[in-house]
Formats: sequence, C-alpha cells, structure tokens
Amino acid sequence: MSLQKEITVWRFLDGKIGHEKQSLALVKFIKNEIKTKLFNIDINNMGSLLFKYKKLIELPKPDLIIGIGHKVHISVLIAKIIFGGKSIIIMKPSMPINWFDLCIIPDHDKYNGKGLIYKTKGALCDGKNKGIKDSKKSLILIGGTSKNFIWDSNYLINQIEDLVSNNGSIKFLLSTSRRTPQDFIMKIRKIRKKNLIIVPLKDQEENWLENNFNNTKISWISEDSISMIYESLTAGQQVGILKQKKSKNNRIKNSLSMLRKEGYIFYDEDGNYKINRKVKIFPNEAKKCATWLINLFFGTKV
Repeated sequence: MSLQKEITVWRFLDGKIGHEKQSLALVKFIKNEIKTKLFNIDINNMGSLLFKYKKLIELPKPDLIIGIGHKVHISVLIAKIIFGGKSIIIMKPSMPINWFDLCIIPDHDKYNGKGLIYKTKGALCDGKNKGIKDSKKSLILIGGTSKNFIWDSNYLINQIEDLVSNNGSIKFLLSTSRRTPQDFIMKIRKIRKKNLIIVPLKDQEENWLENNFNNTKISWISEDSISMIYESLTAGQQVGILKQKKSKNNRIKNSLSMLRKEGYIFYDEDGNYKINRKVKIFPNEAKKCATWLINLFFGTKV
C-alpha cells in the first residue's frame, strides 16, 4: 500500500551498526506505506545536535524523528521541541517513556508502564522471507566476545565439529564477524571437513549474508549474536543455537529464553545437531510496526 501524502523523516544515528540497521529497517517499511523523504543525521550527543543546528534549519521540518541508542535520547527530544514532529525511540529508553510520542520496545524488556509503546518480538530487521530454501546447505554464523557471555573458542569449536560430522550430507558455510577473536579463526581453519567451507568476512561479496539467508534452510548461530538470530528468523530460516558458556541473566538471555519457549529457535540436546520440526514462521516486526505507526500518526486506515 502506498499513500498520497509525503512525510519527512529525520533518522538520528549514533554510529553503532546494530542500532542503525534497526532504524533503517523501520524506515524501509515506512517507505512502503507512504512517500517519504529521509535525512540521516549523525548525532552522538546533545552537543553534536547544537553543532549541526545551522544545517538542520535548512532541512524540511520532520514529521517523524527516529532514534535508537541512549546517546540520541536527549537530541530526539530537543529536536522535537525545536522543529516539531513525532519522537520515536526504538528501545526501552533511559528517560521517562511518556516523554516520547512512541517507544518501540522488545517483549524481553518486560515493560508494562505508562506511555505509548509498541511491543516487538526482538530487534527490527530489514529482511524478507523469500520462500523455498535449500535444505542441503546451512550457515554457521559466529559472533565474538561480549559482555553478556563468557567466550571460549574451544567450547564453540567442539560444537561445530559435532554439527558438521553428524550432518555429512549438508554443505556448511561458516562466517565470522568483526567481534570474533583471532584464536578462534586460527583454530577453526585447522578443522578438515569436506562439507565445511570457511568464508572470511573480508572475502564476502556485497549482500552475501542476505543472499544466503534467502537460499539456505538452516542457520546455526552463536548464542551471543542476538541481532543475527533475529535477521535469520525474519528471513524465514530455522535457527539452531551454538551455546556459549553461561553468564549472568541479561536481556539477551531473556530474549533467547522467550524464543525457545515459543518454538522459534532450537538448542541441541543429544549431540545429533538435527532440527526435526516444521518451520514456525517468525513475524516481520519492522513491517508490522511501520504499518501500525503510519495508521496511528497520519490517520489513515491501513
């Protein structure tokens, strides 16, 4: 659906890739609903907002000001006061929620207070389930060091060896990330399995991950990579989890527990590393949210 009205969106960026991917996903689906002019603005703090003031007054006034990350909270509020528009934060903010026009908050934050909120099943993703996928190919996606988990390269590699060995008919493509420790990369290269292909991040073509999400049926993802898990689910894949050593309870653990309870992700229990169940379709949260907020703020029946 496309509406005749045109809106202006200011998207505040804090420099964090994970944050920027979420806000970009929301904007993408807003554009599907209504004609949109988008302006991306680098804002790390209130000082940078004031520094950019002369440039901002030259822009069309915003209908929506979208931000994610604690660093942009104050800037979103000040921009709304000065320039108008609806203020939208994609997270549970560090300020009173009713200071913003809308907060998009994942279920695992368990917020039940005041303010206008839209609850999602995890992170917003710019993904699309494109249907038929190759069951003879699978991805292994490795994150890295995280404050939420205890990293142990050997612990993870042992799981990967079992996974690959017990599924000899499947071709595995393994990708690391910017966070992956060098010792893991060195050790994983020593595994000699015909059905395991290591594809370093630096050697990947543009849209490599997106294309493989669309073409492969299953991804096995290290437990720390919560954003990757949601991207895989949104693309319609089955998702198996490669466990990390335990850490204290946190939002990621809460999110994984909810996904597991609802049947969206799979933990190996017997060492076979086989997902023997039907796909439970994961909702496209960015698309749903975009449709809802356009209807809310622009009075259009969707």
